[in-house]
Amino acid sequence: MVSRTTRVSHDSTRWRITPAFLRAALLAVVLVGAAVGFGRADLLVLGTPLLIVTVWTLATRPRAIPDISGTVSTTSPIEGSTQAWTVRIDGGDSAEQFALFVGDRRMLTTTPDSGAVAGALGDGRTVSTLRWRPERWGTRYILGTRVAIYGPWGGYRYGTARLPGITMTTLPDTAAFDSKRALPHPQGLIGVNRSNTRAEGTEFADIRLFQAGDRLRRIHWPVSARTGTLHVRTSFAEQDTEVLLILDASTDYASVDPDDDAASSLDLGVRASAGLATHFLGRGDRVGLEVVGGMHHVRVPVGMGVLHTRRVLDCLGRTERGIGTGFRTAAVRTRLRPGGVLLLVSPLLSPMPLALAARLAQRGVTVLVIDCFPGDLPVDDPVMSLAVRLRLLEREREIRAIERLGVPVTKWRGAGSLDPALARLSARPQPRMVRR
Repeated sequence: MVSRTTRVSHDSTRWRITPAFLRAALLAVVLVGAAVGFGRADLLVLGTPLLIVTVWTLATRPRAIPDISGTVSTTSPIEGSTQAWTVRIDGGDSAEQFALFVGDRRMLTTTPDSGAVAGALGDGRTVSTLRWRPERWGTRYILGTRVAIYGPWGGYRYGTARLPGITMTTLPDTAAFDSKRALPHPQGLIGVNRSNTRAEGTEFADIRLFQAGDRLRRIHWPVSARTGTLHVRTSFAEQDTEVLLILDASTDYASVDPDDDAASSLDLGVRASAGLATHFLGRGDRVGLEVVGGMHHVRVPVGMGVLHTRRVLDCLGRTERGIGTGFRTAAVRTRLRPGGVLLLVSPLLSPMPLALAARLAQRGVTVLVIDCFPGDLPVDDPVMSLAVRLRLLEREREIRAIERLGVPVTKWRGAGSLDPALARLSARPQPRMVRR
């Protein structure tokens, strides 16, 4: 979470007379001149205050170049989190008021909603903070701000000055996901997946007679004292495995209603991938990522740890829907060790992801397909609705066909949605990896 500061460029900005000051000065000259010329005391009474204000404004004319800067609390926020956009203004002793407006508010919710803030300067200085919240993941140029500073009586104005915005990558919200099921056929001795092998671990397995080579700290003294022979505690080994996430970014299906805030298929896929990666990395497993079919093919090697979690989320935040490229199975390079699991996240609007899952399953790779299709149909366009319905009928037929091959397909529903599929996979014997 690194903050960043931008400043106003003063190349073409300077103090200028405001239209209100010109009108007041012109009216003061006309009224005072008419009062002197025609001997009208009432006109002199009306014009004197305006004349005083005009002289006062000219005498206290601001000359200092204001220092305007904006600081954002982080350049990589998580969607839905509240952040701060802090604007600092030092306009000199003659500056009295300021007004600012945040124009670049794409996919943002600001407080206040209008994005405009105005107020007085104390000793020519102020710090104004505007709260904002990103509504959607992705990389965008946001928070471009226009700032205006006013002198005494609003006679002179500096600006409006353009405070540059910042290009930020909003990380996807890690969709709520928690699974009580271990991954099938884990390998290694780092994670928290319980193995069927009894070795060093924390989960109790059994109590047996002491054997040569057992550690003394494993001796179970109550049973040993009761039986007169040494007994030791045994535990299940805690193992980790490799998880490869493949995200289908070739299409982004959403409602045709522009006012509908429902998540699109790519939104669900990115958030599901973020939740799965965060969950399995937090358990000590090794996770890799491939984004196929997007504007840029993204490949994150298998790794683990906090830094790897951030690397995966950064890549997901930069995902862009592909244009015409489609889901190409040749672009996927699976490098899974025996016992690894491949999680394919896709709306399944193209037959290619299911074809890839079938091919990998025949090679002995443990594959789980996660359906991120939002499930709603467009109602405003009858032609689009009919086309989507026809494709969904074909999609159901393809899903049934691949399930007959032993590849489970489960719909993404958040926490616990993968437990039934993982239970079925764990009940199978470990597949043999065959290279062809």
